[in-house]
Amino acid sequence: MSQDAKDQDTKEKLFSWNFALAILINLCITTVFFILVTAMAVYAATEFGAGETAAGFAASAFVVGALGARFFAGKYVNTLGRKPILVICLLIFTLAGVAYPVIDSYGWLIALRLFHGIALGFGQTALTSAVFDIIPRSRRGEGSGYYLLANSLPPALGPLAAIQLTAVYGYTGMFTAVSLISALSFLFACLIRTPEVKQPGTPLRERLRLGPSDVIEPRVFPIAVVAMLLGLTFASVMTFLNGYAQSLGMTDAASIYFVVYAATMLVARLFMGRIQDRYGDNVVIMPALGGFIVSMGLLAWSPHQGVMIAAGVLAGFGFGALLPAIQAVIASKLRTHRISIGISTFFIMMDMGFGFAPLALGPVVEAFGYHVMYAGCAAVVVLTLGLYWLVHGKFSVRQGVARRRTRGWVNDATGVLPRV
Repeated sequence: MSQDAKDQDTKEKLFSWNFALAILINLCITTVFFILVTAMAVYAATEFGAGETAAGFAASAFVVGALGARFFAGKYVNTLGRKPILVICLLIFTLAGVAYPVIDSYGWLIALRLFHGIALGFGQTALTSAVFDIIPRSRRGEGSGYYLLANSLPPALGPLAAIQLTAVYGYTGMFTAVSLISALSFLFACLIRTPEVKQPGTPLRERLRLGPSDVIEPRVFPIAVVAMLLGLTFASVMTFLNGYAQSLGMTDAASIYFVVYAATMLVARLFMGRIQDRYGDNVVIMPALGGFIVSMGLLAWSPHQGVMIAAGVLAGFGFGALLPAIQAVIASKLRTHRISIGISTFFIMMDMGFGFAPLALGPVVEAFGYHVMYAGCAAVVVLTLGLYWLVHGKFSVRQGVARRRTRGWVNDATGVLPRV
């Protein structure tokens, strides 16, 4: 490859007005999600007298709505247009925030939570698929890392905001803040310009038809299963770490765990994408999986607070680096008009992993305790490492995917990277 061609690749501009707006939209909607998921169970119990199970469903119904939407979003985001879907869904997202104080029954609260989640499911799919067309192909790993930086702060800021707002201003103040943040996301959606997918000559009936391959993208399903298993194992941390730490008398360590996790994830996403673009997927994903295995193993051991905090650092490096890396892999496998379905497949599998984790792992905790449960999660990540190698890692090495990506090697007929 000539030096001129190399120089041309290095000059591809990553940051743009549209990319910045996409990051801001992602930051807003993710912050709203974490504020509401933190406070919603207590709100349902306080305002409507919901029992523990019903209150818990008030928090998780949002995810149920988002998951249901993703089965349709991948196809119809392209058919109806990314920008129209994004604007309409974030308008609905904003109106849903305004509607919470008006709801006067538990049944209507659940309906609103489902509707709110559906708006997020469609809107987030439209945004993320557009982002991977905004990001230059040769810098997708780096761009994905920067884009998902917006997901690094809300897990810490959202719960803090929910607790402080409800304590000082009550639930009305919290819902007002949620509405304002949502309105910002809607404003940014109106300003952003998204690349659209056009398929001239395709009959309307064909564009509206929804088949199995329009819900799940077959070419990325195996790597999406990897994401699902990672989601299931990290959900064990989100769901059970606080109770685990309390049982060990290390409650403060659980709080510090999430702080160092968020900080490490933030740092990792700043530079791991560049490494992925330059040296390939395996150079990032394999060490990140290794770090995540050690993190879960340390949680299973946890003889003192220092070990639990070290596990948080490794989780931030491992799990935090894995999500943007896997999304970059998915985007690089597909033609432009299939990216939205690929991203939707990723979200469907991740949501399933997070959603089923409490059901799968709760009985393990009850029967064998937290130590065994976290040891089992470490074993699941070991299996996930093997699965990744079988479905993608060995092909990445053999075919030199990373070198082709950085050199801009694409198929002239399709404009995309070759299948791996």
